[in-house]
Amino acid sequence: MPHLKITAIFLFLSISIAYGQDNDLHQQLHQMAKGYQSVFGFSGNIKVVQGGKEIFEQSYGLANRSFGIENTPQTRFSINSISKTFTATAILMLARDQKIDLQVPIKAYLPELNAPWKDTVTVHHLLSHTSGLPRESGIQACDELSFMEQLNLVESKSLLFSPGKRFEYSNCGLILLGAILEKVSNRPYGDFIQQEIIEPLGLTNTGCYQGRNVVARQAVPYRFSAKGLETAQRSKHFGDNAGGGLYSTAGDLYKYVLGLEAQKLLPETYTALLFQPHVQSGETDFEGYAWSIKKFGGEKIHFAAGSGYGTKSVIIRMPDSGNYIGITSNWGNTPILQLLRDLYLTLIGAEAAPPAENVLANPKDYATRMGEYKFDQEQLTRHLGMDRAVIRLHAFEGKLFLNDELLAEKEGTLMLTYTNELRIQFEGSKMIININGNIMEGQKLQK
Repeated sequence: MPHLKITAIFLFLSISIAYGQDNDLHQQLHQMAKGYQSVFGFSGNIKVVQGGKEIFEQSYGLANRSFGIENTPQTRFSINSISKTFTATAILMLARDQKIDLQVPIKAYLPELNAPWKDTVTVHHLLSHTSGLPRESGIQACDELSFMEQLNLVESKSLLFSPGKRFEYSNCGLILLGAILEKVSNRPYGDFIQQEIIEPLGLTNTGCYQGRNVVARQAVPYRFSAKGLETAQRSKHFGDNAGGGLYSTAGDLYKYVLGLEAQKLLPETYTALLFQPHVQSGETDFEGYAWSIKKFGGEKIHFAAGSGYGTKSVIIRMPDSGNYIGITSNWGNTPILQLLRDLYLTLIGAEAAPPAENVLANPKDYATRMGEYKFDQEQLTRHLGMDRAVIRLHAFEGKLFLNDELLAEKEGTLMLTYTNELRIQFEGSKMIININGNIMEGQKLQK
């Protein structure tokens, strides 16, 4: 049976080659992530899918630093503004059931509103961030307000432009969508999301935060600030939150994307509205309903991201190639979009290299410079957007920071890791910051 033997040999070789290629890519993705962990302190989970095949799912760093608990693929992370995609899906479910008309002014669903713009802003405007409402409502991190209580904050806001004129990201609009969802469905927001989206798709590690209630296997959010390492709030406020109130995993978010694409939640016409380019937001960027549509080369990318005090998350889906990358993190200083870019380039076989640790400044070389420096408050506000007059140079885990910014070094000059626009030098007890030619001098404070 020589023919069968030859066929078997070729089959074995083809499987071995494919396995070797997959293993090489897996290792490249791992080395990229390890580079970001080593240089930038990345802590979280990554899942990568190539052509519909799940090729990489890896965890890095600690879910809890106090007890040394490591992140795992089942660790839950705040997904912040990725939550908006769940809200948009829920609203379209009501539209599917003819309970909401996307083009009708919102006064039809929120008669309590007294704002003058209630007659011109539509549900479509809220979903596409074209309402003209400002970004934030003024809700505070410690607040635990219902959607109806948050309406009082939103209705006092004036429009920045006429509805539909252009794109401008607005969390105020998501408050209105959450209130509409509850009013029209006659169900709490969290119940609707749980029963209509999470449970049907079997998202066992996804849920809605309920005030300050404990969530099992939740990663503790951390960030590095001017005061040092801090724990951070898991969401931007404790109240009803249609714009950032969910937790999930990179794996569950992939199941969620597959469920949308398979039309398990919405029929084709309504699913398409999520990813339809309703308004242009950049040179090659458009906005759907809570999803961004981007182009890289000739490839279309569906993009959603979220950022909190100590958490960052991002997912991209390439519907034509079947590729997917999901990142969840409990380290607020993660340059997550840089990591996403380099993972994507690695996935498609383009040139990308892990960040080099040797570009970072060595704290030992600046031991005598550590401490606080007092600057002119007005200059710091104008050039750095800071609301305090003191800047701190300090070290953490063998890395040098200016407040919460990781520092690199080139030819004896300190700078930020991601731009050459800011440079730092010293003269005696002074710190001199040069940002785009604007010079600021700070005097070191004595202990």
